[in-house]
Amino acid sequence: MKSIISGSRLAASALAIALLTGAATAQAGLFKASPAEVSNFIENPQQLKSDPQRAPFHKYWRNPNPKAWKKVKGFDRIVVAPVNVEHLRGRNDIFARSWNKKERRPVGEMAGYMRNRFQQQIAKGGAYRVASKAGPKTLVLEMALVELGPTNVAGNAVRTGAQFIIPGAGFLGSQFTRGKIAMEGKLRNGETGEVLMQFADRAQDKTSLISFRDFSPYAHDRRAINEWAKQVDELSRTPHNHRVRGSLGVTLNPF
Repeated sequence: MKSIISGSRLAASALAIALLTGAATAQAGLFKASPAEVSNFIENPQQLKSDPQRAPFHKYWRNPNPKAWKKVKGFDRIVVAPVNVEHLRGRNDIFARSWNKKERRPVGEMAGYMRNRFQQQIAKGGAYRVASKAGPKTLVLEMALVELGPTNVAGNAVRTGAQFIIPGAGFLGSQFTRGKIAMEGKLRNGETGEVLMQFADRAQDKTSLISFRDFSPYAHDRRAINEWAKQVDELSRTPHNHRVRGSLGVTLNPF
């Protein structure tokens, strides 16, 4: 019993240290997912670079032409286009293969959730009114879902039980049961079609001692979408020298 308690304390201490050093570890890639390959949805992908002083995404590009931004000054509406799923890739790990044999990925449902969540967040941000179609003084946000990998629910059930027998097994086992999701996006001038901004990012299930999201295949993916919606909304309504911060890859919140 003492060894179990000691193991739990050790795992909790490790998570606490990760939280205290979250910014550094996220940049180092210990808790943030590795970058995804950029799809053909992105125009001129070679221009996308990491820009942590502006955006928390793996890849980001802002149109460097001042005239492009002068044209959209005073725009007060934005269209969130239906999420593109034509570039969706599969996952190669054994957990995803075994899961997808049993149940189809809810691609349409998740694409719809993503569009609705971005619309809600932009409306909440207050800088733009959400419009149904492009027109005068309107921006257009186009997004693509390029990866959609479920959490391995069965594996999480096993590791949760194992942590009561093998100290630290639940915490370490989470590295092998994570789901991943990746998206790409473009912001356009709705009058001219000119691209103003492009970005790409990948997220994975947050590291935690235990999370109720671990027992739902796409709950972590939905949380990642929620966080992206807040970040993109902030990007769209702040000056180019404003830093939009990302979220930590670890959490103590079980919900």
